Amino acid sequence: MTTAGRPAPPVLPRHLRTPALVAVLLATVVFVVLAARYAGASGYGRVDGHAETLVDGATSAHLWLLQRLSLLGSPPLVVLAAFVLCGICLALGRRRLAVVAIVGPGLTGLATTLLKPAIGRTMEFGGFAYPSGHTGGATSIALVVALLVVGLVRPGRTTGIALVVTIALVAGGTIGTALVATGAHYPTDTIGGFCAAVAIVLGSALVLERAAMAWHARRT
Repeated sequence: MTTAGRPAPPVLPRHLRTPALVAVLLATVVFVVLAARYAGASGYGRVDGHAETLVDGATSAHLWLLQRLSLLGSPPLVVLAAFVLCGICLALGRRRLAVVAIVGPGLTGLATTLLKPAIGRTMEFGGFAYPSGHTGGATSIALVVALLVVGLVRPGRTTGIALVVTIALVAGGTIGTALVATGAHYPTDTIGGFCAAVAIVLGSALVLERAAMAWHARRT
């Protein structure tokens, strides 16, 4: 509640809640399908092979840049970005989004870390691969940024969806491409990390909105 007795600004505008729920469900389905397909596997799948060939052909001249870009999804930088975003949200009076800024990336990092050994997909040179924590971390931060932009700009339904999708895809796609180009992950690992972030961050936002609405209803 604000000092004026009104609800705090929402994390998701009402007209974007149904699209967000659809995105959560689709991301969850894709994540589960890929997890079942590659559980306990090692090495490339058919999709990975074709995708990596395309990535290598487009990025071979820029590996030095991609190696540095891939670090943007590292846990220390994701944690730092989450706290910075939390502070920005609080300064702008977006207290619910400040919670999502910590909970969303935090749960994404926890989930990708714990699910790796549970799913058991490994790289050819060793190490658990699915889902990509770096891609998940970068995407989770991008989604919080997107929700902040949408909350401040207040676009219509179509523009709001386009903003969220574009920001998430640019961040997740850039980090995912960098990880594939540098041999740190298979392409499907990065898709899994992206889907985990979408499901967790948007899911957290929806749950928080529902809880806030129920709390406000009891207070009025």
